[in-house]
Amino acid sequence: SNATMQIGEEMYFRIKASAAITEGEVVMFSGSVGASGGLYGAPATGLTASTASYIMGVATESIALNGWGYVTAFGLVRGIDTSGGAEAWVDGQILYYNPAVTGGLTKTPPSAPNAKVQVAAVVHASSGGSGSLFVRPTYGGSLGQYEGDVQVTTPASGDLLIYNGTYWANTGTISGGTYA
Repeated sequence: SNATMQIGEEMYFRIKASAAITEGEVVMFSGSVGASGGLYGAPATGLTASTASYIMGVATESIALNGWGYVTAFGLVRGIDTSGGAEAWVDGQILYYNPAVTGGLTKTPPSAPNAKVQVAAVVHASSGGSGSLFVRPTYGGSLGQYEGDVQVTTPASGDLLIYNGTYWANTGTISGGTYA
């Protein structure tokens, strides 16, 4: 492998690429390798609010199709272009999964219904392969997907979110309360 792990400072996934992956791309879970317990990964694409947690991290190295390699789930990815191109990334900037670019990052938070995942922070903004990102995916999701006090079932246009004394639930009708 071309990856050097900083023991106690970083966490990796070892994956088999179900599509070619370039170092620095956002990688998503794409299945399992039979009953082996191995994970498949691919450049992140097509994610929604409810599938946002498929994001594993950022490729620490380029991985050929069907090859094995490492994805950083927590820690630094070094030696990549972190200029941001036309976006002009700067040190300290938060980067999100980019739903418009397969495996891409953006400084602009995606709009609904796209997955909103904070993937990394720019540690050293630089072109030419000398930049660094601190990776720590933080997932958004569908309303009710992660909150223990929200239960959304079969949402429909025009629904309201009402607290029923125990949890928040969606409803299409209002009864028994005072509403402004």
